[in-house]
Amino acid sequence: TELEQGTTAADHTAPENNSEADSPFRNFSGQDFDGNSVDESLFSANAVTVVNFWFTGCKPCVAELSMLNELNNTLKAMGGEVIGINTETFDGNEAAMKEAAAVLESQGAKYRNISIDSASDAGKYASDIMAFPTTILVDRNGNIVGDPILGGIDNQDNYDSLMQQIQSVIDADSANQ
Repeated sequence: TELEQGTTAADHTAPENNSEADSPFRNFSGQDFDGNSVDESLFSANAVTVVNFWFTGCKPCVAELSMLNELNNTLKAMGGEVIGINTETFDGNEAAMKEAAAVLESQGAKYRNISIDSASDAGKYASDIMAFPTTILVDRNGNIVGDPILGGIDNQDNYDSLMQQIQSVIDADSANQ
């Protein structure tokens, strides 16, 4: 798996122990690249939300954008959504948002990308990520579920693992409805 910064997935994993009380997505706010405000209702509207952390200069991140777009189209029919959080666009950095939007467009990626506040819980969570891209799943209640996927989903093993986890979150959600 190709990861930015030459680290291996074993060296750096996203923070563990996500008990419900301290999920960084419980109290979420940000804005999408069109300037619309977003909050935790983003998550409650979906059985599962795939959150992809990336940055513009990360080759493996850019390489998976078109596949994430396809995944978003597939997920919409299943009651889910993909969102991107580009770590360079924190705090409403307009220049970085413009650059990220151009990269997304060049890859045909139309799913929502969100700028968040670096001081927010989600911003702090993202700041602890050492390997990019990292993809996590968030359930309807704003809890992180399953294991983070480190590296691009254009890698078949990562894709298969992500799809299995997505299906189990959707199954659990259906059981709770």
